[in-house]
Amino acid sequence: MPGKRILIIDDNFDHVEALAELLRMSGHRVELATNPLYAMDMAKKFQPEFAFIDIGLPYMDGYAAARRLRRHFKNTRIFAITGRSGEEEVRKSLEAGFEAHLVKPIDVAAIERLLDD
Repeated sequence: MPGKRILIIDDNFDHVEALAELLRMSGHRVELATNPLYAMDMAKKFQPEFAFIDIGLPYMDGYAAARRLRRHFKNTRIFAITGRSGEEEVRKSLEAGFEAHLVKPIDVAAIERLLDD
């Protein structure tokens, strides 16, 4: 599988850095953002193929970030990464445009399966 361009937006720096490093070791190009407002500018330059977005973000929640990203990048596949696992949370994620709802801690094998689809 050739490396993918992946954007990760999560305000938990330790989590996002660890996930990014694992993805880089698999040959992917990864950009990180802890601030969703900054991530939107970053995405314009990076043109991500995939985005993993935390739901509980400062400045703009993950639902709003997903909707904004979807407006500008229609072909980017967008996934929620969150600590919230209830049915209501999953429903809200899908309504916001996320293609999948992944609960932390994220299994890297699950992410690789999503990248292969």
